[in-house]
Amino acid sequence: MSDKHPHEDGASDERLAELLAAKTRPAEVRDTYLAAHRLVRGALSDVRWSTDLVDVATGYGAHQYGYGGWGMAALMAHAKWVSLVFMRATELDDRSGLLEGTGKALRHVKLRSLEELEACRAALCDLVAQARRLNAG
Repeated sequence: MSDKHPHEDGASDERLAELLAAKTRPAEVRDTYLAAHRLVRGALSDVRWSTDLVDVATGYGAHQYGYGGWGMAALMAHAKWVSLVFMRATELDDRSGLLEGTGKALRHVKLRSLEELEACRAALCDLVAQARRLNAG
């Protein structure tokens, strides 16, 4: 890890809320971020996560892509939404059409509210499970 971007492994929900508040993210973004974080942890009970203390990006899975590599997925809080990013998204079967982006491998799901997250919960859990299977191989 870089000295400019220290990380904390396994940060609690309370710690993540504190970090997000310090970044002055709106309450709806903080709540959506924490709900998405709980969704990933619930779908993958043994997943490891590490949070960048500068930008509050949380990465899930083994670090495998060089400096600060996120493994299978990452969660990022923006000013108006939360992105759940999948590192090997082009290999996922996105039956629900949630994934956005045009990167070589990366795609993300934008979550603007808790209601949006709940509306696509089953599809998100499916994408997380698929990403886990890719990461395990």
